[in-house]
Amino acid sequence: MKILILTVSAGEGHNSMCRALTNYFNENYNDVEIKQIDLFKDGEQTKEKKKANWYVTKGYFYSVKYLFNYANKVFRKLRDRDVTKEAPTLRKNFISPSKKFVENIINDFKPDAVFCAHTFAGIILSDLRKEHNENALKARVVSVVSDFDIAPYTEFLTEVDYIVTPSDDFDKDLEKRGFDLSKRISLGIPFQTKFNKEIDKNEAKKQLGLKLDKKTVLVMSGGIGFGNLKNTILNLNKCKSDFQIVCICGKNQAMKNTLDKLKASKKIKKDILILGFVNNVDVIMSACDVLLGKLGGLSTMEAFNKGLPIIAYKHLHFQEYDNMLYLKSKNTCEYITKSNKTYQFVDNFLLDKEKASKMINAIKDFRKPNATKDICSLLYKGV
Repeated sequence: MKILILTVSAGEGHNSMCRALTNYFNENYNDVEIKQIDLFKDGEQTKEKKKANWYVTKGYFYSVKYLFNYANKVFRKLRDRDVTKEAPTLRKNFISPSKKFVENIINDFKPDAVFCAHTFAGIILSDLRKEHNENALKARVVSVVSDFDIAPYTEFLTEVDYIVTPSDDFDKDLEKRGFDLSKRISLGIPFQTKFNKEIDKNEAKKQLGLKLDKKTVLVMSGGIGFGNLKNTILNLNKCKSDFQIVCICGKNQAMKNTLDKLKASKKIKKDILILGFVNNVDVIMSACDVLLGKLGGLSTMEAFNKGLPIIAYKHLHFQEYDNMLYLKSKNTCEYITKSNKTYQFVDNFLLDKEKASKMINAIKDFRKPNATKDICSLLYKGV
């Protein structure tokens, strides 16, 4: 069987989902051939594709880092757009540059199933279906909702066979966008299955060189290093609770260097382990008691499958703010309303054992530990 995976490198999440599926197929199926394609990075680098790639990589990064309020305002406008209208700018800048490329891949590879890790990929496959491309029609097409809301332009991928959601709470929005709800399957967001493996907390602490007798707060900023970690870490100096910190800076080497200097100068009062980009987040999460960070769909599911409650940063961009609203309604996260009061939220969580217990129990009910397995099964044989 042949499976085509289509992704876009907007942050780390989409590619991480694809790796999770690929790894699971390789470990559990012996008759699957997988081809993974980035819509904009792979194939002939036309001027249009280079422009699209810049928008979803560097443009995405710069807008969030330097134009936070404006970028969020634009996103809200896109999210609340009239879903009955076309989107010529979207099609010109993001769909047209890669549509023929994807069609050629399908004609050459002849996949039995296609996984769309990004809305743009789902739109391209849906468009090919509408145009009655024979090979596209033969493939089983599965698209995924990788956050806890429905992304802008989802209304343009109604021709896919299945749309996988993290829960069954989004039917009203999908219906509004023209979906036949028989296509909606609530399987979750795919993640590396190592996050399902139970690791003893003390054993994880030993692996990381952490103190066994202290609570541990994990501070993260995402794979590409968003967020002002310096202010966050210094704010934690005010906490009354005695705990240690693990801080993951991702690919933000400049921030890691800054924190290393602060640690050396003893301006960070708590015991702290400062890391860059790592591949053992599952072990780190096993060692920790609470995560202070972002609310990307994938990283949230990884934390939840480790039973790790989340206190979300105040400044959340795009879908992450909507993720917070949804997850807070499920009692699975807390939200910092004032950045300079971060220490109060962390203190309250660590001191209020009853509240922490309720959040952990809510997380157990919410998480979908079999998401990767179930989505692979859906791609392999359908429902």
